[in-house]
Amino acid sequence: MRTATHRPGPPPALVVAVAALAGGWAAVRLWPVPAPAGRGDAARALAALTAPGARARVVRTVDGDTARVAVRDARGRFLVTVRYLGIDTPESVDPDKPVQCFGPEASHRNHAWATGRLVRLRFDVERVDPYGRLLAALVPDGWKRSLSERLIADGYARVLAIAPNGADAPRLRTLEARARERRAGLWGRCGDALPSGT
Repeated sequence: MRTATHRPGPPPALVVAVAALAGGWAAVRLWPVPAPAGRGDAARALAALTAPGARARVVRTVDGDTARVAVRDARGRFLVTVRYLGIDTPESVDPDKPVQCFGPEASHRNHAWATGRLVRLRFDVERVDPYGRLLAALVPDGWKRSLSERLIADGYARVLAIAPNGADAPRLRTLEARARERRAGLWGRCGDALPSGT
């Protein structure tokens, strides 16, 4: 019986390097992705998004109340993170906190409603938070309500108004009261014991 002889192949590091180069080229050529935003991009995004008729595209959602949006200006397309104004959803992705009651459901609903949509950003007094995220209500094209209002109304979020912002708080509190009465979403599942996040 003949035994197979072992033939040495290319060194593993070479295979990885070639695969990485090929994969990287394919990603650049086939799926151009906006450059990730740095802290300085918040001011750049504000300049673009406060222009009349300005829109952004939701590229992905982070959790129930945060999204990454693509913004275009004269220098090109780039990404910024937006924290939704006036609401708080249960934690679902924070590595320092456990997953909270109704967190995955809120995250899933935000993803379903927001991802891929063209949105107008509605700002309040403070437009950027200490983490460099934009603070805004996102209103998808064709919607009368913002994502914040929809998430509150259907029981996926609760009101979180932090001064000096709060222009939407009265409307959001009315929607929250109705959701509580109906025991919608987290109000039926989690009650009032849900810890607050940011």
